[in-house]
Amino acid sequence: MTRYQLLGLAIGWLLTLIIATLAAKILIKVWRDEIDLEFLISDENGDASLSRFQFLVFTFVVAMSLFYLIVIKDPPNYPAIPNQILALLGISGGSYVLSKGIQGGASTDTASEVTEKTTSEVTAKTVKAPAKDDTGGS
Repeated sequence: MTRYQLLGLAIGWLLTLIIATLAAKILIKVWRDEIDLEFLISDENGDASLSRFQFLVFTFVVAMSLFYLIVIKDPPNYPAIPNQILALLGISGGSYVLSKGIQGGASTDTASEVTEKTTSEVTAKTVKAPAKDDTGGS
Protein backbone atom coordinates (compact mmCIF):
# COMPACT_ATOMS: atom_id res chain seq x y z
CA MET A 1 0.00 0.00 0.00
CA THR A 2 1.47 3.35 -1.05
CA ARG A 3 1.54 6.45 1.11
CA TYR A 4 -1.24 8.08 -0.91
CA GLN A 5 -3.52 5.07 -0.55
CA LEU A 6 -2.83 5.02 3.19
CA LEU A 7 -3.54 8.76 3.40
CA GLY A 8 -6.78 8.32 1.45
CA LEU A 9 -7.84 5.48 3.74
CA ALA A 10 -7.04 7.55 6.86
CA ILE A 11 -9.01 10.54 5.54
CA GLY A 12 -11.92 8.27 4.65
CA TRP A 13 -12.04 6.80 8.16
CA LEU A 14 -11.72 10.27 9.70
CA LEU A 15 -14.65 11.56 7.63
CA THR A 16 -16.65 8.44 8.52
CA LEU A 17 -16.05 9.05 12.23
CA ILE A 18 -17.06 12.72 11.93
CA ILE A 19 -20.28 11.84 10.08
CA ALA A 20 -21.03 9.04 12.58
CA THR A 21 -20.54 11.47 15.48
CA LEU A 22 -22.92 13.99 13.90
CA ALA A 23 -25.48 11.25 13.24
CA ALA A 24 -25.21 10.07 16.86
CA LYS A 25 -25.75 13.65 18.13
CA ILE A 26 -28.81 14.03 15.91
CA LEU A 27 -30.26 10.70 17.08
CA ILE A 28 -29.71 11.68 20.72
CA LYS A 29 -31.50 14.99 20.15
CA VAL A 30 -34.39 13.15 18.47
CA TRP A 31 -34.57 10.70 21.37
CA ARG A 32 -34.67 13.61 23.89
CA ASP A 33 -37.44 15.32 21.84
CA GLU A 34 -35.21 18.31 21.09
CA ILE A 35 -35.79 17.74 17.35
CA ASP A 36 -39.43 17.45 16.29
CA LEU A 37 -40.07 14.86 13.57
CA GLU A 38 -43.83 15.44 13.46
CA PHE A 39 -43.78 16.91 9.95
CA LEU A 40 -41.01 14.72 8.50
CA ILE A 41 -43.29 13.11 5.90
CA SER A 42 -46.37 15.29 6.30
CA ASP A 43 -47.23 18.81 5.24
CA GLU A 44 -48.11 21.79 7.42
CA ASN A 45 -51.70 20.56 7.85
CA GLY A 46 -50.55 17.14 9.09
CA ASP A 47 -51.65 15.34 5.91
CA ALA A 48 -49.34 12.63 4.55
CA SER A 49 -47.11 13.79 1.71
CA LEU A 50 -46.19 11.15 -0.87
CA SER A 51 -43.47 13.34 -2.37
CA ARG A 52 -41.74 13.79 1.00
CA PHE A 53 -41.95 10.06 1.74
CA GLN A 54 -40.60 9.17 -1.71
CA PHE A 55 -37.71 11.63 -1.36
CA LEU A 56 -36.86 10.24 2.09
CA VAL A 57 -36.97 6.58 0.98
CA PHE A 58 -35.00 7.15 -2.24
CA THR A 59 -32.32 9.10 -0.40
CA PHE A 60 -31.89 6.43 2.27
CA VAL A 61 -31.86 3.56 -0.24
CA VAL A 62 -29.23 5.23 -2.41
CA ALA A 63 -27.11 6.26 0.60
CA MET A 64 -27.18 2.77 2.14
CA SER A 65 -26.44 1.14 -1.22
CA LEU A 66 -23.51 3.47 -1.79
CA PHE A 67 -22.19 2.79 1.71
CA TYR A 68 -22.46 -0.97 1.07
CA LEU A 69 -20.61 -0.69 -2.24
CA ILE A 70 -17.82 1.29 -0.60
CA VAL A 71 -17.42 -1.13 2.32
CA ILE A 72 -17.36 -4.39 0.31
CA LYS A 73 -14.41 -3.33 -1.87
CA ASP A 74 -10.87 -4.18 -0.84
CA PRO A 75 -9.37 -1.59 -0.41
CA PRO A 76 -12.45 0.59 0.12
CA ASN A 77 -12.92 3.18 -2.61
CA TYR A 78 -15.66 5.33 -4.04
CA PRO A 79 -17.57 3.56 -6.84
CA ALA A 80 -18.89 5.20 -9.99
CA ILE A 81 -22.53 6.23 -9.54
CA PRO A 82 -24.69 5.39 -12.59
CA ASN A 83 -26.51 8.28 -14.23
CA GLN A 84 -29.84 6.46 -13.76
CA ILE A 85 -29.51 6.67 -9.98
CA LEU A 86 -28.75 10.37 -10.17
CA ALA A 87 -31.74 10.82 -12.47
CA LEU A 88 -34.02 9.00 -10.00
CA LEU A 89 -32.80 11.20 -7.14
CA GLY A 90 -33.30 14.28 -9.31
CA ILE A 91 -36.84 13.25 -10.25
CA SER A 92 -37.64 12.51 -6.61
CA GLY A 93 -36.24 15.86 -5.47
CA GLY A 94 -38.02 17.63 -8.32
CA SER A 95 -41.36 16.10 -7.37
CA TYR A 96 -40.85 17.33 -3.80
CA VAL A 97 -40.02 20.86 -4.98
CA LEU A 98 -42.97 20.84 -7.38
CA SER A 99 -45.36 19.76 -4.62
CA LYS A 100 -44.06 22.56 -2.39
CA GLY A 101 -44.65 25.01 -5.23
CA ILE A 102 -48.19 23.75 -5.72
CA GLN A 103 -48.88 23.99 -1.99
CA GLY A 104 -47.39 27.50 -1.92
CA GLY A 105 -49.55 28.55 -4.88
CA ALA A 106 -52.66 27.17 -3.20
CA SER A 107 -51.92 28.98 0.06
CA THR A 108 -51.22 32.21 -1.87
CA ASP A 109 -54.64 32.00 -3.54
CA THR A 110 -56.23 31.41 -0.14
CA ALA A 111 -54.41 34.42 1.31
CA SER A 112 -55.58 36.64 -1.57
CA GLU A 113 -59.15 35.41 -1.09
CA VAL A 114 -58.93 36.26 2.61
CA THR A 115 -57.58 39.71 1.73
CA GLU A 116 -60.46 40.30 -0.70
CA LYS A 117 -63.04 39.18 1.89
CA THR A 118 -61.51 41.40 4.56
CA THR A 119 -61.41 44.36 2.17
CA SER A 120 -65.06 43.86 1.18
CA GLU A 121 -66.10 43.57 4.87
CA VAL A 122 -64.28 46.80 5.76
CA THR A 123 -65.85 48.54 2.76
CA ALA A 124 -69.32 47.30 3.76
CA LYS A 125 -68.86 48.55 7.34
CA THR A 126 -67.66 51.94 6.09
CA VAL A 127 -70.68 52.33 3.81
CA LYS A 128 -73.13 51.32 6.56
CA ALA A 129 -71.62 53.59 9.23
CA PRO A 130 -73.73 56.69 9.88
CA ALA A 131 -72.21 60.01 8.92
CA LYS A 132 -71.18 62.21 11.87
CA ASP A 133 -72.60 65.69 12.26
CA ASP A 134 -69.74 68.17 11.89
CA THR A 135 -71.74 71.05 13.41
CA GLY A 136 -70.82 70.13 16.98
CA GLY A 137 -74.22 68.75 18.01
CA SER A 138 -76.21 72.06 18.16
